[in-house]
Amino acid sequence: MKESADEKKMPLRSVSIKIGSNDYTLHYPNTGQWIDIDVLKSQFSNGNYEKLKYSYDPGFLRSAITIDAVALLNVLVPKLKEDLTVKSLFMLDREKMDLVLEEYLVKVVPWLEQWEKLLSTPIAAKSE
Repeated sequence: MKESADEKKMPLRSVSIKIGSNDYTLHYPNTGQWIDIDVLKSQFSNGNYEKLKYSYDPGFLRSAITIDAVALLNVLVPKLKEDLTVKSLFMLDREKMDLVLEEYLVKVVPWLEQWEKLLSTPIAAKSE
């Protein structure tokens, strides 16, 4: 049976990013890693993550995106801090953080959105 034009192919299990002179491969997080990522988001925002994420203030939104990226990268690419020679990714200056966020927004976010779309489809709909 031929795949319809509306059906999407299975997203890749991993995505590659380049930060500075280093290449990294991120594998889709397992359940425990997702929990770790969510816990970090709450910790990094002192429990105010939702307020930041859904604010109309551009600065708050940037903070939420930065927290998303740092939490995910801390869990999936723990070596990144060492390679960037910082104790925390939050210690990066604005220019270096912009490079991290660009890779995150251009490559990681669309990849995660593909997974979210696939996983949010009810199982019954997938088998039809």
